[in-house]
This record gives sequence, C-alpha cells and structure tokens, in this order.
Amino acid sequence: MERTGDKLFEKALEYPATLDTVPKIKATTPLIITFDSQTVNDTSLVLDQALVSFQHVDTKNEVALPARAVKSTESYKMDVSRKNFRLHFSSAPGVYNVALVLGSFKQGGLFYDLGNVEMVAPKGTKEKKHEVAYGPKPEIHHRFAEPQKMPNILVSLFFTGLVVVPFIGLLGGWAYLGVNADKLQMEPVGSVVFMGLIAAYITLAISYWIGVKLFPTLTYALVLALPTYLTGQYALSKRIEKRI
Repeated sequence: MERTGDKLFEKALEYPATLDTVPKIKATTPLIITFDSQTVNDTSLVLDQALVSFQHVDTKNEVALPARAVKSTESYKMDVSRKNFRLHFSSAPGVYNVALVLGSFKQGGLFYDLGNVEMVAPKGTKEKKHEVAYGPKPEIHHRFAEPQKMPNILVSLFFTGLVVVPFIGLLGGWAYLGVNADKLQMEPVGSVVFMGLIAAYITLAISYWIGVKLFPTLTYALVLALPTYLTGQYALSKRIEKRI
C-alpha cells in the first residue's frame, strides 16, 4: 500500500503463502499487487490471463480486476486506484478475500489465495443495498392505431378517372393534328422498336406510380434512353431517305 509515494505496508509472498494480517485499504492508500510467474523449471512464463479477484467475505460479491504485463521487469501489476476504489469498493466496504486467477494455454490455470484485506469506505459514504424483488410486472396495455377514415368510393373512382384524362387528351391531340400510323410501313423494324421503347417508358412511369422506388426508376430510364434515341433517329432518317 502506498500514500503519496510513501509505502505504508509491503509484503512479499511466495506460493502458497498467504497474508498473516488484514491490512486496511482506503481511497487515499491504494493497493498495488505485483507478481511474476515461472514454470517448475524457474523460467519466465507468459500468462494468457492474469486477474486479481476480490470477493466480499459476507456478501460473496466478487470484483475481478485485470493485471497488466510490465515488459521491462517481466512481471504483472495491478493497482486499485482511487477511481477503481470509488467504483467498486466505496459503496460496499468490508473484508475481501484476495486471490490471483492465472491462466496459460500451455501450463494450465492457477488459483492463488493471497489472504484478506479490509476496504474502508470514506466518511459519509452510504452502503448500497442490492435488493432483488421477484413478482409480477405491471400489465402492459397497448392500443393499436385506429384505421384512418377513407372517403366515399365514388370520390376515389372520380379521382382515379382523372388520371386517365391526360392520356385521352393525348389521343385527342394526335387525332386533331392528323397523326396516324400509315407511314410506319416505310421503316417497320425501326419504327416498331422505337414505339416499343416508348411503351416501355410508359410502363416504367406506371410502375413508379404503383410502387417502384425513385432511384431504380431513374436507373431503368437511363438504360432505355440511349436505345430510344438511336432507334428514333434511325427510323426518322430512313423515312426521310425514302421520301427523297
């Protein structure tokens, strides 16, 4: 244990020895545990897991803090800083059993009981009581959204009919201008392909109105744009050539 750089308590242990006293740990006297690991041949052993376990003697609640490797000394170090003390021990003071939980894929695991320490809470700190209440939860009442009121069927049919009005107007305009299909036979292949692509555009517009998203619709329109332009130009140029 240290306080502002001064060691208040120091104890060196060798497995399986334990502490013969119960030191008191406060927020101002953080606990530092340093240890190294060796094989039976006294060679340094790299651990895959190094934890320091603190188990409350009375409540059996456990806190496990990781120990970090110190490469310069080939050892492991864990310190209960003021932040860790406030987080884990201020609200639950008392006597804790301290143990090392070590693991290695090559050598296996080891549980080393170091002894007991007493965590002393600062003055004015109230111990938190962890109570678990079992019983039925309050009933959940869910109300589904009420369906929207729809207009009269005649109103829906009227506005649906209005959608057809522009198409009827288009046909009427063609009839007024004298547009007809008599000259399509002058270039049947190009004209049929061109009109088919125009029909594809109309189908795409209807699909967008029914439910196709905007970006897929634009993608399909760009795919149709070049062949529509080329076939239209080809059909018109052939008709002009035959007129000449």
